Formats: sequence, structure tokens, C-alpha cells
Amino acid sequence: MFLLSCMVLLGITGCDSRFKAEVTLTKYVTDLSRSQFFSLSAPAPVMPMGLPSLRDRQQTLTQFDIGLLDFLSLQQCDVGAVAGRKNSILGKVMPDSQRFLYELDIIRAIESCDIKSDDLSDELKLVAKTKQLELPKAFSNAIFNGAESDAFFSLSNGYLPLDYSTAQQQDLLDALSRLVAIGEALPRLPTVDGGKFEEDLKILMASEFSGRLLYSLVQITANLNAVASQVGSLEGVCGAPLTYLKQQFEVNYVETIQPYMGRIQGGAYQVLPLLNKLINLTAPHSDTMSAFLAQFSLTTSDSVWAEYQQASQWHAKSWSNLFSECSVAISSS
Repeated sequence: MFLLSCMVLLGITGCDSRFKAEVTLTKYVTDLSRSQFFSLSAPAPVMPMGLPSLRDRQQTLTQFDIGLLDFLSLQQCDVGAVAGRKNSILGKVMPDSQRFLYELDIIRAIESCDIKSDDLSDELKLVAKTKQLELPKAFSNAIFNGAESDAFFSLSNGYLPLDYSTAQQQDLLDALSRLVAIGEALPRLPTVDGGKFEEDLKILMASEFSGRLLYSLVQITANLNAVASQVGSLEGVCGAPLTYLKQQFEVNYVETIQPYMGRIQGGAYQVLPLLNKLINLTAPHSDTMSAFLAQFSLTTSDSVWAEYQQASQWHAKSWSNLFSECSVAISSS
């Protein structure tokens, strides 16, 4: 039945890399369950918390209106031109990434404008100060609110490929590093290349990394926990029964799943520190968004990453204890 299911699945998906890791994990559980001492079904897919709705991601920015007379009086400097860009038809519907760039431009324009009217000068200085304090919010909206973040954090793209390699993600690391540098420079009003900024967001979108990582970790965790629980309860399997189980452990886990996990961990250790820096630089978030982003934490004990590490350790310890009880040596990859 398992082989038939795999044939159907592979027939539908062809070479779709989203399903190869799933087939591999299912095969591990199913091969072990061919033993009369081992009764286990492959866990159903577990869905982690998904990216919250836009309402829970959007950080509200203070709105400022410059009267017509004031606007006309500012035409001799850049403030009028920049404000006019925001008040245009396209400006009123600008995406969050462009809004962030606008906020930088308007602050810089206000600071460089020699305004004769003391009242107008004081008003605009207050605008610039408020906008400067709100730059992390505007930056957060640019990073987390667009179609780019929808794809970057999507859970619908399946597992990271079975042949995933950290060599494939240098563009992603470079983009994240540039975004972190912008976030760290916000107090100093950084000069941002708008074209490069948009390109970096597109790189995040194309990678689909965070959603695929999250999905992969949760599914691997469920499968390892299921196997570990079963292995820990085995009795009377020393001898021929254990020989078969050991073979399936080595063929499926040691030779295929463990290296795959190693590649995933290598990628996570490169990407997650940068992602968590972005998360911290754009805090505070809504409670719902904070709960979603907390899944990527490398330091908290209840994150998806922590649960994955715990499952990996429990799985390894369960097999090690069984082999030790039966005085059986196990090769390591």
C-alpha cells in the first residue's frame, strides 16, 4: 500500500522537490513498521502558525497634512516636491516599501530646508522628529507587509528540497545582511538605494526560505518524535528483530535524513541570526505577529527551532539506548 501511495504521489508531482523529503520521512516510518515489533503510521502533516493577516502585521504611522499655502511656500526646497509625491494619485496607494523610502526622503528634505516661517519651521521639525522615531515601524511594514513577505514566509511551498544546500542561498544572505544594515542605521537616517532595496525584497520572495524552513522543521520534528517514542518502548527485540530495525535506521535515517537535517541546520544557522536581527530591529510587533515570529527564535525554549533540536536529541538518544541495551554497535555518518 505504501509503495502504491508513493507511486501515485510521484506520478502526480513528478520531480516536484516539495514532496521528496515527505516521501523520505514516510518511507523511514513505514520501513520500520514492517517489523512486527514496530507499529507506527507516518504522522499527518502538522501546520505551524502561519503569517498573520495584514491587519495584524501593519504598524500604523502618524499622518501629517501640510496646508496648501504652506505647501506652496515650500516649493523653493525639496519638502514641497517630496510631499507632493506622497499626495499624488499614485502616492496615496504606494506600497509599504515605497512608503519607507518616502519617509526617509521627507525627513531628509525637512532637515535640509531653510524655512523662514518660525511656526512652519517648528511644525515641520516636529513632523521630522516624529517620523524619525517611527522609522522602525515604516521599515517593519516594508519588510513584512508586501507580497515578498507572503512568499518568504509561506507554508504552502512545502519542504526545503531534499538536495538543499547552503551554497544556494548566498544571494539571500547578502540581501538579509543589507536589510539588517539599513535597520541598524535607522537612527542615523541612512541613504538607501531604492532600486537595490526593492531587489533585496524580491530576493526574499524568490527564496521562499523561511516558510519552507518552518514547515520542514515541524514535519521532521513530528516524525522524529513518533519514531523516538516507539523505539523507547521496544522490548525483546535484541537479535534478529533489531538487525532489521538497525538496517532501516541506517539506510533511511543515517544515510539520507540525517544529512538532510545537517544541511537544513547549516542554512538555518546562517539565515536565522539575520532574520532575528530584522525582527528585533522592527519591534515591537502586534501580539499575533510576535507569536508568529517567535517560532524562528534560536534562543527561546518553546520555539519551533528548539522543539526540533529536542526531537533530534530524543530520537538519537532512543536509538542509542536501544543499541546499548542489545550491545549493538552503530555506524555514524
